[in-house]
Amino acid sequence: MNRKSLIFQADMVEYGEAWELQKTLLELRSTGKIEDCLILLQHPPTFTYGRRYKESNLISNKNFYEDMGISVYKTDRGGLATYHGPGQIVGYPIINMRSYTNDFYEYLRMLEEVMIKVLLDYGISAKRKKEYTGVWAGNAKIGFIGVRIALGYTMHGFSLNINNDVSPFEYITPCGIDRLKVSSLQKLLNTPVNLQEIYQKITTYYSTIFQTEMLSIENASIFMEWKGTGKV
Repeated sequence: MNRKSLIFQADMVEYGEAWELQKTLLELRSTGKIEDCLILLQHPPTFTYGRRYKESNLISNKNFYEDMGISVYKTDRGGLATYHGPGQIVGYPIINMRSYTNDFYEYLRMLEEVMIKVLLDYGISAKRKKEYTGVWAGNAKIGFIGVRIALGYTMHGFSLNINNDVSPFEYITPCGIDRLKVSSLQKLLNTPVNLQEIYQKITTYYSTIFQTEMLSIENASIFMEWKGTGKV
């Protein structure tokens, strides 16, 4: 493999902090100071909305959600509403997309394929739906995608429900799809799954599908220190 990708794995990171990290990495990547990156982490309970957000995606106001202990962010990604919470693995590729494909939709299919292969390792035959983005297990959605392309570079990404509580999805219209059923790997298997194992599987399949060597980064705070210094 000639391509290389930095990978940073974390456990719980507040959504706003992760978004700032993405912006920092995007700046560093687009100016050629670092390699492509993949961030893998979890978020505390958070609802996020994409650029095409509509008021109908909410069943109440922001204060209602925050009183429930769920943060709310309007973002610059594609897609509509989704939920992030502990036990869900989120992946943020910060890459030069044209190094892999010139087709935005093929990029989305590549992210879906990573999730499909992870689920298959647990005996779950997940699939795509022609009219939607993401991954389904039976008639329930389990994998979600919302990305942004800026001057050919990607940010935001995908999320895969593993051990997370999926009931908060009932407080929004997920992905703008009415009466959407949502599931998790734990729910399908009726047992919790080792999250470290999932992190590793995502890394492995991402490496295979994107044909890139993964180089581990232990502490992403160094990127924040490097911002604007050129010391990379």
